[in-house]
Amino acid sequence: TPGLLVPGTITQLLTPEELKMVCPKKKVEPITFRVSSGKCVLVGGLAKIEVVDDSRPFLFTFFVSNDIKLHPTDSTRADDFILQHAGELLTPPLAPGRERMEELGEFDSHVIEIDGAGWKEAAADITLTGLGWVAVTGAGVAKVKISVPRGIGVSIRPPLMPFDVWEVAASYTGGKAVRKSTKSKTGKRRKGVGRR
Repeated sequence: TPGLLVPGTITQLLTPEELKMVCPKKKVEPITFRVSSGKCVLVGGLAKIEVVDDSRPFLFTFFVSNDIKLHPTDSTRADDFILQHAGELLTPPLAPGRERMEELGEFDSHVIEIDGAGWKEAAADITLTGLGWVAVTGAGVAKVKISVPRGIGVSIRPPLMPFDVWEVAASYTGGKAVRKSTKSKTGKRRKGVGRR
């Protein structure tokens, strides 16, 4: 219901400008990262998804607003990176980053195990209430640690779009996240467009 604050959603912590970034205005273009043990993906400065212990590498397909910056990094450097680059390289939150991160409060961590269903389809979705979801694809068992601001809901569900990991998702080339192909304003197809 419009105007009703739902407890446990990240949208209740955001400013109006940040809320405009989190709520998709056009079709969400999923993006896939291969995440191995000891690595993580930062969802702006609002969430951290990491593979822990001796889990095999898995594919994580992010279904979040195109305006949210995704950044893969080492788990050991992630917290310092968030404090240093929140509001600039990592958005939302917007500047001033360090002060805004303090306003969001402490982060809670949730550790889950996902049994992979193979490389052809996603095994499960990790939902980040009010932010989006992450489809997890791979073989074996993945131990995943999700860090979000305290009180924000995290849950696991059967995959909503289990086969999209190979068909519509973008890929991470090492330098920046790149979509497979998009259309320009003139309607022509172009390749290699970086996510802004």
